[in-house]
Amino acid sequence: MPLTDHLEELRRRLFIILIGLFVGGAVSFYFVFDVMEFLLEIPGELTYLSVAEAFFAHIRLAIISAIIISLPVTLYQIIAFLLPGLSSRERKYLILGLPAALVLFATGVYFAYSIILPLAFDFFMSFGGDDIQPHITVSNYISFVKGLVIPFGVVFQLPLMVMVLTGVGIITPQFLRTNRKIVIFIIFIMAAFLTPPDIISQVLMAGPLLLLYEISILISALIYRRKSRAEEDPLWEDEENEENEENEEDEEVVEVVEDEENEEGEEE
Repeated sequence: MPLTDHLEELRRRLFIILIGLFVGGAVSFYFVFDVMEFLLEIPGELTYLSVAEAFFAHIRLAIISAIIISLPVTLYQIIAFLLPGLSSRERKYLILGLPAALVLFATGVYFAYSIILPLAFDFFMSFGGDDIQPHITVSNYISFVKGLVIPFGVVFQLPLMVMVLTGVGIITPQFLRTNRKIVIFIIFIMAAFLTPPDIISQVLMAGPLLLLYEISILISALIYRRKSRAEEDPLWEDEENEENEENEEDEEVVEVVEDEENEEGEEE
């Protein structure tokens, strides 16, 4: 494709992403009070210090919700734009990665909100007492939830990233095992940047990240073994693809025969 066609394609994809954000924003603004009520289940009640703080807090919450709601559309448009320039193997990993990325993101957000957030909130509230009463503002609470929950959705993409990078030949399971100590150090640095500035939140994020890293090594080993087998015996992958194609053809033949039998039955 000429450069102008690429730019036109990019413009069209960006326009669709903006439409997705607009639709997600409309849905978020409609349900923003329900979302706020859901978030208030943990603290019970909040306060605000300025006249417009509650209003802007709802606006901020609706924008965050809109970005999350429109995430499938955004990822699909990015992948659709990149697909023509990729090889068949890279396309396969990228297409399989889209639903996996959404599932992992949702799992990370759910894990953080249902397990990590209550633990972190109770821990910090335990430092109060009879003489120290909490007056948490709605803006501070939304910032705390966003800074703790959203990063978990992002870091839960680690197994998927390892799978894709192993599939395209950038990393190997041996590389992951050799550099385990360095990765552990990087994980704690990432946890310090991605979470609120407290040691508890950082440890609560670093723990699951370490577990995900070990799972990623296992996934990388499986992908690498399969890739090595295909490189040693190129016919192996071709035979596998041919078997899948033959199964699809058999299913099509069965469907055609069933349709013909149904037509004959209707004519009789």
